[in-house]
Amino acid sequence: MTGRVFALAPDCHVPGWRYGPGWRAHFYEGLRSAGLEVVEPTGVDFSWSRPVQVESGSTHHERKLSSEEIEKQILAAAAGGLDAVVSYCFSQDIELDLVDRVRALGVPWINFFCDSLYAFETVADLAARTSLNWFVESAARPLYEALDVPFIRAPYALNPGAVPDAECLEAQRPLAFIGAAHPQRLRTATLLRVAGSDLHVAGFGWPDALSTPVRGRGVRGAAKNVARAIARRAFRGRCQGHLEPTDFIEYLRSTQVLLGLNAAGLSGASSVNYLKLRDLEFPGMGCCYLVEDHEDLVELFEDEREIVRFSSLAEARRLARALARDPARCRAIGKRARERVLAEHSWAARWPQVRAALP
Repeated sequence: MTGRVFALAPDCHVPGWRYGPGWRAHFYEGLRSAGLEVVEPTGVDFSWSRPVQVESGSTHHERKLSSEEIEKQILAAAAGGLDAVVSYCFSQDIELDLVDRVRALGVPWINFFCDSLYAFETVADLAARTSLNWFVESAARPLYEALDVPFIRAPYALNPGAVPDAECLEAQRPLAFIGAAHPQRLRTATLLRVAGSDLHVAGFGWPDALSTPVRGRGVRGAAKNVARAIARRAFRGRCQGHLEPTDFIEYLRSTQVLLGLNAAGLSGASSVNYLKLRDLEFPGMGCCYLVEDHEDLVELFEDEREIVRFSSLAEARRLARALARDPARCRAIGKRARERVLAEHSWAARWPQVRAALP
């Protein structure tokens, strides 16, 4: 495959930002893995724009300077020919007029976004200006239809070089969750532990989430701290913080089953349940993936053969125990999932689909 694109993922230009390495591997290097020539920004720092919950209007000066520098680099790249600008941006990351000026050059601007059901307001203004919006969640389609903008709904694209085989040959843990310690994940994981699941956890924030007292007064505050104490005891000896790349792979290779919980967890009617990168990344590494069910998984994997889905804590506990007793089945599930991800969800497979969706 040939082609030349300018790629812009601000997460990759924030020193020390926890999401930077992953997006560099799967976005910048992912595009290159498809045979594309990738021009990426140099000498820019988007620290002012992360986290995205910055106060509205407080970053105008920084955004203006960054956009001016990005525009200079896009213009220089366009002089040698560009097929597209491909970004993973929030509306606040750039001056929106920049998109208009790039498109006026005849260069289409494609923006990828993966949290439309959770934070559509952070991308809506940008979505109204781009040539094509790429989002991953089926349930987000009405949001883009309401804007009357060009879009493609398609799953993530992975860089095959960033998903090494992590098949578990000798399990030290029957079940583990890897991911940031959001409150609902902490609650769900603790309920599984209390119910008897031999669950381990790792990722950003877990040690602090278990050790830090909850602020609050009165009965409610006391109840929260009792719950925190229960969680701390439940995960004693089963909790790790952020895993560096080498440790991360070894952790996967020594875990029988990987648990998939989304950002909201199992919280009933208020739950926001949608496709996450881990829903492709862990199966793509050959892990046996036990995941909270949502509609997008149906088209991606065959249940019980490539992943295993659950809809309740009781079902998760039952399935985890059954899988732990059958290592050969776990390996077979992981192997089939890896084959499918590498065949259908690489950048080499996805980029032609995205290009064909351009108006």
